[in-house]
Amino acid sequence: MTAPRPRTSRSVLVHFGSPDPGPLGLRLVCIAHAGAGAAPFRLWSELVPDWISVVGVRLPGRESRLREPLLTSMEHVARHIAAELEGHTGPVALFGHCFGGPVAFRVAQLLEEKQECEVVRLVTASAPVPGRVTAGRLTHELPSDELYASLVTAGAMGDGRYGRSIFELTENAIRADFQAFETWSADDFGRIKAPVLAVRGDDDRVLGEGSEDEWAYLTEGRFTTRSVRGGHFLLGDAVPGLVEAVARQLADDHAGH
Repeated sequence: MTAPRPRTSRSVLVHFGSPDPGPLGLRLVCIAHAGAGAAPFRLWSELVPDWISVVGVRLPGRESRLREPLLTSMEHVARHIAAELEGHTGPVALFGHCFGGPVAFRVAQLLEEKQECEVVRLVTASAPVPGRVTAGRLTHELPSDELYASLVTAGAMGDGRYGRSIFELTENAIRADFQAFETWSADDFGRIKAPVLAVRGDDDRVLGEGSEDEWAYLTEGRFTTRSVRGGHFLLGDAVPGLVEAVARQLADDHAGH
């Protein structure tokens, strides 16, 4: 099957397939890991039911927005996304992979505060909770070689000429995203009303075992966890299992709505 062509614009939102899920559907807004844009979600619309409309997030400084100024504040990142979702009709589910998890959480907070867009579910995958910063040097301040090596270890970057070239192209965006996460200074991150599903790779050696359970303290709704085959980086070969887990949860939500 031919991959759906995204509807592109200066918008942060990139619709894959139909932008309108219909009166009984929902939008699944997907935020990728540090440095990435909407491309990792290009094929997701082929793997989910028709009533789910997949929307990728393309922040400034990546893909077709490569020359735009980067955002280095979590608040700016989240408000950049939330502003385009406010006023949308119908339910929205938010998905965030790694760095995208905390971003999706903050977007959910902003949308719930405005009460203009119904957030029915937050799904995080391989995602640290807000405030969970590794002791020692901050990732966004690492020398290039060390930053690249850490990404290779996490499975987010290939170890070779091609992987290095991709890193050189996206390094500034990666640093900006890590900076946004690592300098997020809110003392109380509060909780969201939407239920949370935290997904973890069964061979994740980056986040500590059980770290996904920390998301339970950030929701007033139901909290669940699921494990899928894969390491820390789940937007590669692990995508079929990951999408199946996400779609199954959304189907359960849909049936009980």
